[in-house]
Amino acid sequence: MDRNSSSGTHDKLADIDMEDLRLEAARRRLANASDHDDALEAVREIVGNLLGCEEMGLFQVDRDVRILWSFGITPEQHNSLRDLADVGLHRIMRGECHFEFTPGDGNSSLRRTQAFVPIRRGNHTVAVLAILKLLPQKQGFDRPDLDLLAVLSEEAGKALFGSTLQT
Repeated sequence: MDRNSSSGTHDKLADIDMEDLRLEAARRRLANASDHDDALEAVREIVGNLLGCEEMGLFQVDRDVRILWSFGITPEQHNSLRDLADVGLHRIMRGECHFEFTPGDGNSSLRRTQAFVPIRRGNHTVAVLAILKLLPQKQGFDRPDLDLLAVLSEEAGKALFGSTLQT
């Protein structure tokens, strides 16, 4: 084996931006979803594994708000999240993310970072991704996380609802 060729491969790998790979993996997973259920699973995988979230829910918004799926959220939280007006539903419906941060008292279990992300299909918000609790080792959202949320906002709607809304 030529020593220079293995070094060249190592140099190419060093130039790969891991955040770009994470975004591309998310895009491909959403684009390759075979149906609505697979698209839901794709969103779960991206939010849970690539973003590092342990409490989340996806709510379809049309005439009213209804849960599509959740993970780690109690039935009481489902009911309170149905009233998304408390977190600025009008802004979310316009396509803006809404973030909340509660610093707590230094105890990471009391610290709370939440995000409500519009899931868009074209120019319309069709769902809201509620991220209620990050993994304990995450301090909050960083720039790569925000880029990942932007990919979800822009591309998950196509994967979930295609050309027609699921009912």
